[in-house]
Amino acid sequence: MNFNRISLKTRAKKILRKNWGWAVLVTLILTLVTPTAATSYVSNQARDLVNPYRNTQVVQNDGDTDIDVESRINLYRYRPDIALKRYKEEVDAMVRSIMPGYPGSTWGLFLMTLMVSFFLAFALKIFVLNPIHVGCMKWYLRNRTESKPKMRAVVETFAEGYIRIVAIMFLRDLFTFLWALLLIVPGIIKSYEYRMIPYLLAENPELTVSEAFGMTKKIMDGNKMDTFVLDLSFFPWILLAAMTCGILSVVYVAPYMALTNTELYVCLCQGKDRYESI
Repeated sequence: MNFNRISLKTRAKKILRKNWGWAVLVTLILTLVTPTAATSYVSNQARDLVNPYRNTQVVQNDGDTDIDVESRINLYRYRPDIALKRYKEEVDAMVRSIMPGYPGSTWGLFLMTLMVSFFLAFALKIFVLNPIHVGCMKWYLRNRTESKPKMRAVVETFAEGYIRIVAIMFLRDLFTFLWALLLIVPGIIKSYEYRMIPYLLAENPELTVSEAFGMTKKIMDGNKMDTFVLDLSFFPWILLAAMTCGILSVVYVAPYMALTNTELYVCLCQGKDRYESI
């Protein structure tokens, strides 16, 4: 093993105590820039379009009696096909009232909205969230040696090597996705192989594509399984955080894991003996 898990975690805890509040804030930002956060609103928009009454209460329309309303509720409950047809008709009517002469159908509008939403989320991930991700890694690295690192490190990536960061992070995500299409296991292996790319870009945003992928492959060579075991060692903390509805994760577990991963990067770059001697 090229690193000691206990040593990494011990140093991470010390660093976390030094700047706990700022570490929590940066980790919260990092959590928000994950792909899930970038695309979560897509499914909500789709559900709202197909079922415009999802977040509203059934109200009595003019001319409807209580029996009519109750009948409609029962109809929607026991005949979802009729309910879906009714929803389509009403959404069509709503769209035509907003855009007179609208020739399309509800499903056409649905697909268009879905495609536009995915495109916007995809662009947001590539051009905004990935650079912020690298910026968070830059703050973690500075936090190791500086007493009070500036928060501007999180957004410095937009001014330093922005184009290369965008390109390399996009290729990292693309390659991981393509490997995952083969089977789940190759995707997981490649995700560990590419794990150090954000840290490498944080230290040197002018790296070329070949340099970034070559360096992360060299760093993780022979260390992927040990890193996987390191991740598994946090499972009790993750379970405990889930029992607190995620509160413990925000205030301690997520920053602790992020700082441990930063120590892992430094240790693998410096070498175990040199790392533990400093």
